This record gives sequence, structure tokens and C-alpha cells, in this order.
Amino acid sequence: MKKLALSMLAVLTSLSFGAWSADHEVKMMTQGTEGQSLVFEPSYLKVAVGDTVTFKPMQKAGHTSYSIFEPSGATPWKAQPDMEIKVKLDKEGIYLVECFVHKTLGMVAVLQAGKPVNLAEAKQKAAEESAKMMVGKDRFEKALAQVK
Repeated sequence: MKKLALSMLAVLTSLSFGAWSADHEVKMMTQGTEGQSLVFEPSYLKVAVGDTVTFKPMQKAGHTSYSIFEPSGATPWKAQPDMEIKVKLDKEGIYLVECFVHKTLGMVAVLQAGKPVNLAEAKQKAAEESAKMMVGKDRFEKALAQVK
């Protein structure tokens, strides 16, 4: 009887965690709502650990989403051009995202899952990547400034 009660508790606990996770959307856009070219909207998104983020291309322009930095133990991702991708952020920390085709034009985003446990490392990687950009060199910095 005790084993049955523990089994039921485990099942209910796993179901309740799934019920609490949320889905978020990040648009990959050629022209942003504020007039900027080649953007992820939002460019910064804070979610709970375990939430899912869907990267959705809004135009056929070769937009991709791929992680260039993620918390230790997190699974990196790389979407095909103009393809929607769903990513579960299952590790706490900062994730840096770029569009492979438009990274030199500053098409980047920052995702935060839970606490920013790897913020210093993320800032260092963002600075390295920003130095390679032709335009939008401040986009990582502006997004990271929103991390709390």
C-alpha cells in the first residue's frame, strides 16, 4: 500500500510540474515593430525553468534560431532557415541566441530561465560575438541589461 501511495504521488507530482510550464513565442522578423531591421521580438525574454520557447519566422528571409551560449548541461539547438523551432529551457541561466544568416547584422536575443547563474560568462561571450558584428553591436548589451 505504501508503494502504491508513493507511486501515485510521483505521478501526480510529474503531472503538476508539466501543467505549470508555459509556452512563449519569439518572433524572427525582417522588420521589427520599432523600426529596427533583423530582430528577434522580444530580444529579451525571462521564463521559468522548464518553459518552452517557440521561435517563429514571420517572413521568408532565411531566419534561424540557434544557441551560441547556454547554461552548463543545457542542450544547444540550431533551427533550419525559415523553420519554426520549439526549445525547452530545462537548465537555469542565460541563453544567447543568434540568427545564423543575420548574426553580423545584430540579429540576436537573450533568454533567461530562472536565476542568471551564468551571467558573467554570458556577458563575456556576448562581448566577443558583438565585436564581430557590422551593425547592432549594442543589441546583446541592451538585452543583457534587462537581466535581473
